Amino acid sequence: MTRRYPAGPQRLLRSLNGRAVLEAIDEAGPVTTTDLAGRIPLSRPTVAAAVGLLLERGVITEVGPATGRKGPAPAQYGVNADCAFGIGVDVGHRRIRAAVADVTGRIRGRAETEQHGERGTDAFVRQILDMCVDLAGQVGKELPEIARVVAGLPAAVGPDGRQLSYTTGLPDAGRGLGEALGRAVPVPLVLENDVNLAALAERTHGLGTETDDFVLVSLGVGLGLGLVVDGKVRRGATGVAGEAGYLPSDRMIAPAGQRRDLVQEHLGARYISTEARRRGLPGDGSPLTVFALARAGDPGALEIVDDTARSVAYVVACVVPLIDPALIVLGGAIGANGDLLLEPVARHLTDFSTFRPTVVASGLGQDAVLTGATTMSAKLAREAAFAAATTPVPQAEPSTLS
Repeated sequence: MTRRYPAGPQRLLRSLNGRAVLEAIDEAGPVTTTDLAGRIPLSRPTVAAAVGLLLERGVITEVGPATGRKGPAPAQYGVNADCAFGIGVDVGHRRIRAAVADVTGRIRGRAETEQHGERGTDAFVRQILDMCVDLAGQVGKELPEIARVVAGLPAAVGPDGRQLSYTTGLPDAGRGLGEALGRAVPVPLVLENDVNLAALAERTHGLGTETDDFVLVSLGVGLGLGLVVDGKVRRGATGVAGEAGYLPSDRMIAPAGQRRDLVQEHLGARYISTEARRRGLPGDGSPLTVFALARAGDPGALEIVDDTARSVAYVVACVVPLIDPALIVLGGAIGANGDLLLEPVARHLTDFSTFRPTVVASGLGQDAVLTGATTMSAKLAREAAFAAATTPVPQAEPSTLS
């Protein structure tokens, strides 16, 4: 009996071989064709043919001869960092910060400006578009040549990637903003919750690199959780996973039929400023000033810090039994003050829970969201460039005309 085995066209086989070679170069480069043939189950001529195609398509580059070997020095190849670029955008409540990265993730340019959401959606979109155009120019490109843009927003992003909800500090409460950005930016655009991007940064560059399960408690103007479960950011069915500010507060017991206060009403920058004014603290009442006063030993400021730590501990106590994280990371402009918050958070946690998770403070600072956005954009740009470089080119159909 004759056995039949499936076979594909040669151009498909070349595509698969090319992707294997490209991934090996990305992982091990700079590397020679001989070394590549030893790393992947392909013959040296097949590897050499794939390298030639990848060079032609501009996704790899010759990086100089290998040294320390007998005989003629063979050429080495590495991924061409300039084969694609991604832009990350961090939309804060007061400022917009952005950066452009190459496919290796290296930052190649930055931009920053005040956030003018009060001028309306059109002006806001124009701000972001102008920043992206500027960043593209910093790497010698037009904006349509950029592979991906990833923007972090203080909002929950729906499953369609455009519908925004639970927005804070965005023009027109975010209505129509996602769609407007999608129309204006002439390249593939990803919108993501800012805390989710900060959690991604923690996962790739921060304290979450050694664990697949952790929670980022980000506290600034508001409160948000970045939930990393099994190594992936958990967004939920409608994009609102981690909106912990909407947990019912422990500060009051409401009568039947009356909604209890929410956690966010007793936590965050506005609450701290209100408490600072009520207590008559010196200065502008900002969290920065209050925490500086606390470091100087001001009793009123220390009480506000302790009050903040109590609410953080309550949120942690609500979350830990549900997902059992290995690590709790405090982040955001307020949460990252670990020198003042870690001890009282641990102390108050004993009042709320029998669980004792490890609680640490993030070291990424104000770059967390932007780092997450540029990391994601660079990864997506890399994938787009690699896919394009190893996609078979359709062969023209033979002409039927004589």
